[in-house]
Amino acid sequence: MKERDWVAICFVAGLVAAPGLARAQTVQSQDSILPNASVNYGDAAGMEMADHQQVVAAETTVSASAAFMHTQYHENFPPGTGDDENGFTPGFGVGVGGLIPFPPMNADIYSNLSYNFDAGNITYGGHYLYSGLPALATDNAVFNRVELRLGVGLPLQNGWELIPFAAGGYQAWNRNINQKGIIGTDEFYRSGLLGAGLKLDVPAGPRWVVSATGEMLALMGGAVAFDSVGSDGVFGVTGEERVELGADYAATGRIHTFVTLYWEHFNYSGSKPSIKSLGFYEPLSTTTQFGANVGVAYSFY
Repeated sequence: MKERDWVAICFVAGLVAAPGLARAQTVQSQDSILPNASVNYGDAAGMEMADHQQVVAAETTVSASAAFMHTQYHENFPPGTGDDENGFTPGFGVGVGGLIPFPPMNADIYSNLSYNFDAGNITYGGHYLYSGLPALATDNAVFNRVELRLGVGLPLQNGWELIPFAAGGYQAWNRNINQKGIIGTDEFYRSGLLGAGLKLDVPAGPRWVVSATGEMLALMGGAVAFDSVGSDGVFGVTGEERVELGADYAATGRIHTFVTLYWEHFNYSGSKPSIKSLGFYEPLSTTTQFGANVGVAYSFY
């Protein structure tokens, strides 16, 4: 075969192969200049999953904490005067909770059970029972509060979690004024709790989860025991508002440390005089409490 024939064959083969080579080079050049979208998407999803797991770990714990609480109490009795109590009490808290992923609903099952105990001396500024003269004394007060929350966690973007929940519980105040003959001596307040709330968990760093919670509760089935006369006064239904701010830190392994700040306000409706209570009754009162729990938790997740 002559030389010019070889040249012609090679030229034709080059024309046939050129489009394919061009396409291959074009694809390769596109791959080389465009970001690898699948990898980026995978990284974002992985980061969001890690943030979600961080929230789950912070919520799925058993915990114990040291606590303090400040109480401000006021009742308008005798009319136009009023009895007041205020002061700090130390205490402790324990709790157990869970946030269990439930993939079929793309949601999490939330539960939390907590118990708080505070006791100490707070200042009573009020009046003597019969004379109505002013009196200053000390209340060796004891407070108990237990609450159960059940709800559904809704994962949001960036690992945030919104948790609407229903709540129920019990709270009590054992009022032990140490000077006899004063209004309110040896009274025991108690009430059931029923309501709902909303919590927001936010991953704030590689080990941090911060949270904000608000809830509205009804005080139901409440009463006060007048131990000095051996009778009870029954309360009507009133409201309680509570706000919490929290921060959880995954210290090492499954061990977490945390702090919770809270504020709450509620009223006791008062009771009506009765023959059994010898005409005594509990007036309308208002209570504001705020405090903190600082503790350690073990995460099951």
